Amino acid sequence: MSLEKADLKRKLRVVTPMLIFLVIYMIFFFLVERIEAGSYYVPEVPIDHQIPFIPAFIIPYVMWFPWIPFICLWALFTDENAYIRISRFLMIGMSLFIVISALFPTKLFLRPETVPGKDFCSAMVRYLHKIDTPTNVFPSIHVYDTLVLLYGVFIGKCKLFQNKIFRAFSILLTIAICLATCFLKQHSVLDGIAALVLLILVIVIYDAVEKIVKKKKGNAVSDASSNRS
Repeated sequence: MSLEKADLKRKLRVVTPMLIFLVIYMIFFFLVERIEAGSYYVPEVPIDHQIPFIPAFIIPYVMWFPWIPFICLWALFTDENAYIRISRFLMIGMSLFIVISALFPTKLFLRPETVPGKDFCSAMVRYLHKIDTPTNVFPSIHVYDTLVLLYGVFIGKCKLFQNKIFRAFSILLTIAICLATCFLKQHSVLDGIAALVLLILVIVIYDAVEKIVKKKKGNAVSDASSNRS
């Protein structure tokens, strides 16, 4: 994948909005996490208490962290249109998450009080519980971002994204990550459903706005051509 200097500068311009957004997002995320709300909404449903706690799901759960930059960077350098759509959907959803968390703070009481075991997975879960509070969980950004990446794979035009084996792997990883949020008691089933609904709404509204903008641009071009003639 060889790129000329001009191409690299263009890629940097394209990725800059996402980089700036991530800095701003992390600031607001930590602010929301550190502010103690007077009361919390508890988005738990009966099925949450029937789902077993399985530390082994920490493996797909943490795969989320390298999966995001991998898909984004691959799209950036091989399918810019797909990258733009992926990054915009990520920014929209994550922004809405901050707004929802600020207006309707949520908290779960699903985690076990202690995580026994000396194995690697149990140790990882204990560390996760130490650094990540069970607050501001609705909708699940873990699920939302994962679904956006899967969507990006299926709209992508590059060879990797169109590869059937890679698409199958992406589907399986997406399912595993989404299930992990529940089996680790990081999220309730409702958090995951809300993430799916949010993505569907973002796609529908984004596409509708995009069509309106394109139509207006097309009319403007037609009017300009008519005036010149």
